[in-house]
Amino acid sequence: MAEAGAITLRPGTLDDIPAFVALGRAVVPPTYGPIDADYAQRMIDEWWTPAVFTTSLQRNTHLVAEADGEVVALANLGRLSQSYRDFPHVTGDREVMWKLYVHPAHHGRGIGSRLLAEVESRVEGDELWLEVVDGNRQAYDFYRARGFSEVERVSDGRYPDDVWMRKDLGGQP
Repeated sequence: MAEAGAITLRPGTLDDIPAFVALGRAVVPPTYGPIDADYAQRMIDEWWTPAVFTTSLQRNTHLVAEADGEVVALANLGRLSQSYRDFPHVTGDREVMWKLYVHPAHHGRGIGSRLLAEVESRVEGDELWLEVVDGNRQAYDFYRARGFSEVERVSDGRYPDDVWMRKDLGGQP
């Protein structure tokens, strides 16, 4: 039997969709609201919906962290070519970690690091990509400390820039 509060990682399923939506509502406003409140609302309305998760679960690998049977974190990995969004600035394909979010009540427990390590173990190629919203210093610093480097910034002129980061997983020093 697991100890109280122990963290378990497992694949995400369609049954987790309500927990994913609830996680987004707990994480997005305090994380992105101070950066750009309109953008935070757009994230909730466009990317943290049951319909998006239904499609994403068919295309991407989803991992959840549970504590006492409750989903407290989510990560997902997929190919850029399988995204429902367009990325006209990108040539070729990328393996992208689209989400890595930990409920604020569970920060500081190493959950994000565990999920990231699990995602990295599932990458088929030699690099992992991700996007960070400009101004999300906590996430940016988290990824830099774990070997990611900023590669490019993409602006649409309306919302904060997307900062693309990459980590070489090819085993080179």
